[in-house]
Amino acid sequence: MKSAKLFLAGMYLHLALSVAVPLTIPFAGKWGDGLFVFYLLFIGISQLLGWMAVAMAARAGGRGETALVLRAWKLLKLGSIPFFVLNFLYSVAVWFLMVAASRGIFLIFVPIPVAITCFFILETGCVGCVAVKMLRRQPPPVPGKIHFVLQLLPVADVIDTLVLLHRQKERTTPLSRFPA
Repeated sequence: MKSAKLFLAGMYLHLALSVAVPLTIPFAGKWGDGLFVFYLLFIGISQLLGWMAVAMAARAGGRGETALVLRAWKLLKLGSIPFFVLNFLYSVAVWFLMVAASRGIFLIFVPIPVAITCFFILETGCVGCVAVKMLRRQPPPVPGKIHFVLQLLPVADVIDTLVLLHRQKERTTPLSRFPA
């Protein structure tokens, strides 16, 4: 699914810009304001790409394209693990330094990057919910409704994805491969 690939690329580009923009603005001179505006616009674009991926997954799910939805889900959940780890490490380091250097004044801005990251989690979780819905339409064993909630929780979503993918693999593995 192209929208999932674009969204994942947008997440990583957002992370790269989150690192690059604060480092280059002090040296950008008159271009610094434009660079910051571009960064803000790209935050909006990356969020839009996320909601487009959710809409396209829901559309594919409505058409019964299970394999397409499952590929997008797997790509987003497993492909975004490094993003979330790097984003967490970078954010903790930078915001700790900024808040400490400002003696707490910048503390009021901390919820902004946290909210942006939470939206990324929500968007990948919504694609996961569509995938769980598709898995529930298949023959037993059917995943429980708790999986919808788990897809929306950080860390639990990745564990749940791995569990469901393992169950899916077991379900589609021919029994002839196993000795009697």
